[in-house]
Amino acid sequence: MCAAPVLEGTNYPSLTSGHPESSCTDILIVGLHVKVYGLDEIKGSKLPIAAVVATHGRCNKKEQMAYFAHGLLGAAVDAGKGKSRRRDVIVVTMDQRNHGSRLKDKKANLSYDENEHHLIDMAACITGGCHDVSLLMDFLAAYLFPDGERVIDEFIPTGISLGGNLTWRLLREEPRIRIAIPIIGLPFSSFGPYLRARAEAMGLTWAPPLAPPSIQHLTDVPLEAERYTGKKILSIHGAADELVPIRQGQKDLDGIKALIGDGLEVWVVDGVGHAVTAEMAKRTGEWVWRWALSEQSEQGVEETKSRY
Repeated sequence: MCAAPVLEGTNYPSLTSGHPESSCTDILIVGLHVKVYGLDEIKGSKLPIAAVVATHGRCNKKEQMAYFAHGLLGAAVDAGKGKSRRRDVIVVTMDQRNHGSRLKDKKANLSYDENEHHLIDMAACITGGCHDVSLLMDFLAAYLFPDGERVIDEFIPTGISLGGNLTWRLLREEPRIRIAIPIIGLPFSSFGPYLRARAEAMGLTWAPPLAPPSIQHLTDVPLEAERYTGKKILSIHGAADELVPIRQGQKDLDGIKALIGDGLEVWVVDGVGHAVTAEMAKRTGEWVWRWALSEQSEQGVEETKSRY
């Protein structure tokens, strides 16, 4: 019997699931080009806003995330039909460091076989991406609503691959984050081990200069599962993903699950490799509705004091 085919590579247009295009507003935050989806659709409302920050994967760009944004927003609308809501929602995208409109060095985005600095570049991109998201959290409302006419009181990171790893680091390090959906990424405590496994699979030695001691604080990271207490996390993985395999992060996922229970849901999709599907975008939108938008969204979520 032939094995079932495995989906490898993302068909971005399919991520809309047939939902119409959302409005798109372009802004610059001190030179950082940001796209905001769904802003026109919530004009006239006075509800607070949840901003979903959707980050793309390695070697991709923010324009591809437009399809993901349309599908996510459409799914959130569908989930809330006929129900009262406590927040409106928008989706925000931007290019990762050294990607898209910010690209300066193509080699820096490649893996070990073409880039001896792969570990350093990945660590720097994740760290810089977290800084960018925190900057956005600090200033997005000021740029969108300079008169204070609306409030953004919830930021929800989601991301694909590199963006998924970034999302996990935000969950660990950014105290204002309490809801997140990392997709085909691993907890940041798994970052070093899975990059080491990737290097060793290519016959490389995990030692300087490949793994510099100066970034050991980023590659030898303890789990510290208590950092995830009170958060609501949907971690999405392809069962056949060999680029960022869930087995490389399973121990950490189990450790987080053991502490926060239903606060972490791990969804492993059969027949999918390192790719995103329309159903993943749909489930992301439904998670946003459940924990950020619905009238019942505060139930079971530990309040984080003085977040903004």
